Parts: sequence; structure tokens; C-alpha cells
Amino acid sequence: MPLPEDIVLAPYRPNDADAVRTLHALAFRRLAAGHHTPAQIAAHEALIAAPDYADDLARSHLVLARHAADGLVATAGWLEFPDRPHTARIRKVFVHPGWARRGLASALVRAAEAAAMQAGYTHLYVRANINAVPLYERLGYVAETAGVMPAAGEELPVVYMSRRAF
Repeated sequence: MPLPEDIVLAPYRPNDADAVRTLHALAFRRLAAGHHTPAQIAAHEALIAAPDYADDLARSHLVLARHAADGLVATAGWLEFPDRPHTARIRKVFVHPGWARRGLASALVRAAEAAAMQAGYTHLYVRANINAVPLYERLGYVAETAGVMPAAGEELPVVYMSRRAF
């Protein structure tokens, strides 16, 4: 699905950290609420607020989607997955709740995949929060195993998924 024409993509810069944190916390709180307990959501927000989150953002090859009137509306990125040769891990896919279900996540995941493939990666991997599994299935990812992501004393349900780059 193509990006809406009023969306502009730009690379992440360190001065974007506060806006990205705000978007990530809001998106998870609203869009994952039906799949997570309040304690899990609070734990995920604690991860986002942690000092090392900015470093994590900086190394994640993030692409930001901006709208002239609404500002930052989505992010997605990738990084090398050293446990698997030639594999990039798709990550930090968050969409503002007001922009959900408009194809932004799909378009940004595809942009992150393309950037990873251009960097030479032939396989893609994602640790999908349980609420995002249908998105990744639509994009051709196949579930490998269910698991949990530790977060501030809580465990968030995730599904590890992969696919070959095309």
C-alpha cells in the first residue's frame, strides 16, 4: 500500500527523540490496550522513558512519517540481527492512533525492509507485539515461535516472525 500523498518520510535525528518517545508511548497505550494488561502497558512505557531508549532509536535506522498538520505520525526501522547471518530485524513500528488503519505501518515496514535489503540483508526478522501479528502476516512474515519480551518486571507476549527479503 502506498503512503498517503500528504505524508513525508525523513530519517531519524537525535533531536527527534522526545517526539518519537511520545508517539511510541501513545501508540502502544491506545493500539495495544486490547491485547495487554494495564501493567504491561505501563512497563512498555517505562522502557520508552528509559535513558537508553534514545540510543536504541539512534541505532535503529528509523524512518519517520510526518504530516504537515499532525506532525510525527509513524516510525519504523531496522538493525542488524547478529544472531542470524544476513538478517535484519524490523523494529520500532508505531503509528499514531489517529492515523491507524491507513496503510502507514505497511508502507513504513516496506521502506525499512527496502533499506535493509539495500544494505545487503537477505532475511528479515521481527519480534512482533501480539497486537501487530496480523500486520506482519499480511506482509508475508511467518510465525516461528511465541515468546515474551521482558519489560520493567512484566512480560509482554510477542511472536517471533521471519521471511526472506524479496
